[in-house]
Amino acid sequence: MIVAVLSDTHVPTRAGNLPGRVYEVCCEADLVLHCGDFVEPDVYRDLQRFAPVRGVLGNMDGYGLQAFLPATLAFTLQGTKVCMTHGSGSRTGLRERVKALFEAQAPGIILFGHSHRFTEYRESGLLMLNPGAVEGSRGNRSMALLTLEKGAEPIVEQILF
Repeated sequence: MIVAVLSDTHVPTRAGNLPGRVYEVCCEADLVLHCGDFVEPDVYRDLQRFAPVRGVLGNMDGYGLQAFLPATLAFTLQGTKVCMTHGSGSRTGLRERVKALFEAQAPGIILFGHSHRFTEYRESGLLMLNPGAVEGSRGNRSMALLTLEKGAEPIVEQILF
């Protein structure tokens, strides 16, 4: 299973639309997971043209998204428990705060955003992945492609644009 993972698109507040590379990657995916800060519901609907989308609320997401997106999600993909949130507060300690949020659920993968920095962290069978920001600072725009196969280690590819 190929999963496109993105966060912090910030359309239209920081960008007029999604970069073409996002669409190219999402076309290859079986599922799109968005870790919050869509900003507008149109971004969610736009991504649905390529694959099913699951997402969580970010701190910049307004009422139109609050009506149908949760703050956290937990589900199973290819036999692996996946938990998602956006994250909040300072970049310092963000990974630890997010990890503590889901500790009782014993996930195999935790996806989060907020910091606008790509992070791939593995420890004791847990993968924590922040795909970075689609609309980040120049030279620091990214998303991730996650390959999942039951019984195998997840493969992460950072996509820069």
